[in-house]
Amino acid sequence: MGNPFYDDVDDTFRGVRVRVHTDEHTYEGWCGRWHYNEHGVIVYDAERDDGEQMGAVTLSNPEVVERLSPTDPIEEVRVADIAPSPYTYRSMDDPDHQKFIKLTRERGHLLTYPTVRRVAGDEQRDHNREYEVVAGHRRFATAQQAGLDTITARIADLDAWEAVERFVDDHVAIQGGDERHMYGQEEIDRMLARLREDWSDDRLREIPVLTPYIEEKLASTRSEAMRQGYLADGSGDR
Repeated sequence: MGNPFYDDVDDTFRGVRVRVHTDEHTYEGWCGRWHYNEHGVIVYDAERDDGEQMGAVTLSNPEVVERLSPTDPIEEVRVADIAPSPYTYRSMDDPDHQKFIKLTRERGHLLTYPTVRRVAGDEQRDHNREYEVVAGHRRFATAQQAGLDTITARIADLDAWEAVERFVDDHVAIQGGDERHMYGQEEIDRMLARLREDWSDDRLREIPVLTPYIEEKLASTRSEAMRQGYLADGSGDR
């Protein structure tokens, strides 16, 4: 069972712009996942108070985390114009989800906004829809299954790689971190296989939580190549 306080903090801060104060610097960026066991929070596109662009950074033991006014526009979007992320593999057939669909159908709308991004021009795109889900896949699936024509969504200004970083943060737990609502091994394997179709291993290693999984896959491939006789002594081609 999850901690209601942690769940509420996640819902309040994730995906919104924040200002984080530490004992040395202040950072502004987009709030990612809170890692309660590590006493830290991930901030994307972070800018430090000295002007340094930090990218994605984990800030340990923050003194204060401020929620800033949202800058992403909120728009009404046709459900038919939205595609799920290509990396989502979570099953949504549980009884709670079915109840959520029923309530949404009766209400005629979602209570909270999914986040989507415009995807025109993305080389990785394998669909012709205008938007792709960044966060809120369960809500989007609910809207589809409840027969909603439109939903209110937050439109995030993210490119394909930034969307990958956020997706991984939302679905893959750091070692020793909170695994609530995160992908299991089978889902991670399927997600990683698709990621490796779209991105190089070197690029994916820029996301630290993925590195152990990539190295495991490479080691397994090398071991199989040696077993089949394609490599000798692990040092070169036969």
